[in-house]
Amino acid sequence: MNVVAVDVGATNLRAALFSGTSPVRLRKVQTPRTSGDDLIMAIIGLIKEVSQGEDFNAIGVASIGPLDISRGLILYTPNLGYGNVRIRDSLGEEFRRPVYLANDAMAGVWAEKVLGKGKDLNDLAYITMSTGLGVGAVVDGNLLVGRRGNAHELGHAVISFESDMPCGCGGVGHWEAFVGGKNIPRVAARLAQLWSGSKTRAYELASRGELSPELLYSMAREGDPFAAHVVDYINRAHAAGIMTLIAAYDPEAIFIGGSIYLYNEDLIRPGVIKHLQRYVGVFGVPRIERCSFGDDQVLEGAAAIAMSPPSSIARDAYRP
Repeated sequence: MNVVAVDVGATNLRAALFSGTSPVRLRKVQTPRTSGDDLIMAIIGLIKEVSQGEDFNAIGVASIGPLDISRGLILYTPNLGYGNVRIRDSLGEEFRRPVYLANDAMAGVWAEKVLGKGKDLNDLAYITMSTGLGVGAVVDGNLLVGRRGNAHELGHAVISFESDMPCGCGGVGHWEAFVGGKNIPRVAARLAQLWSGSKTRAYELASRGELSPELLYSMAREGDPFAAHVVDYINRAHAAGIMTLIAAYDPEAIFIGGSIYLYNEDLIRPGVIKHLQRYVGVFGVPRIERCSFGDDQVLEGAAAIAMSPPSSIARDAYRP
């Protein structure tokens, strides 16, 4: 069975032809930040590149959200700045193949359940730590979707109800507001205002709003005390968000991916587990480990959705 998988990320847009469970050809471009029409045209171009005239059975699309899966729309994504993108039907009308649409983190957990280390688990979750923060969950063997496809949007769970830390969605105090890669420079700048320690290089960059995630983790690894303080703060925020996930979904295992985690697991996982001990109480800490497919997790998930669509996704698919 051949399927085409599409991963719509805030930074990169990727597509691959899968033959069975293996990608045959993969192409990547920068995600258009101009309009939904440009996004659709870029995806169509990538699908034509990876298929190269070969027939395929279906298209699986995993996208940043929020989405309205019932109508096949990307509603509005704070990390792109546009929305109401008619992605499902546009691709279906172009290629005359079934098109299945899922949130990226939802696809990530389905990749673990269908193809990865979660095959034998009935209750599992996936977290992506990248430009934003996404969560997907399988409960009792069923992929959680919700009426519009946003049942898993725990990146927008409130983890600090007294905070005015802004999230790109328009709310405040959300998990993503404290940990999303796009928001980390702002978080570091606020922490710099309260810092009483030495004025390190990381502190100086943070004070100007220039401490990127890459620099933050690099400087923490090199021993900069302010950078280490910011990383610890972000890990505490992650622990609070993960406790919300544990209370909501009761997972046997949590798999984590996304570029920030994959490149900085050594600084994130131990700190998160340490802080979780304060929050979990009788719930306990489930298995927490690296996702099965690294940078390809969401792409593998899009393929898994197309190859083995759960009923909650299949009911809203485009069918020619």
